[in-house]
Amino acid sequence: MGNGFYAQKLSYKAWVEFNNAQRAHGNYLEFAPTTFVWLFIAGIYFPIPAAVIGLGSIIFRIFYGVGYVKSGAKGRTIGALGNDLCILGLLGLSFASGVMFILGNQP
Repeated sequence: MGNGFYAQKLSYKAWVEFNNAQRAHGNYLEFAPTTFVWLFIAGIYFPIPAAVIGLGSIIFRIFYGVGYVKSGAKGRTIGALGNDLCILGLLGLSFASGVMFILGNQP
């Protein structure tokens, strides 16, 4: 990433930060569809917990992006772990929503 015409105009530090920002953004795009689908499914039966976990996911994604840009791969640890916990929470709530739907419970 970033080896073209404009990369030659950047200093090495600026190029590394730009490359890290592209990687952080690409990682966000990989996780976004799964997160949004599980957030929607979890929110059918558990709207408040799903919203809280969704907010936590947003906050940890910001930590992830800023940490990755400024410190490279080692700077993303807190954001990655927090986001992974949020994703697991959404997965659990989505599973519970699916079970409640199958059992015929009304939202």
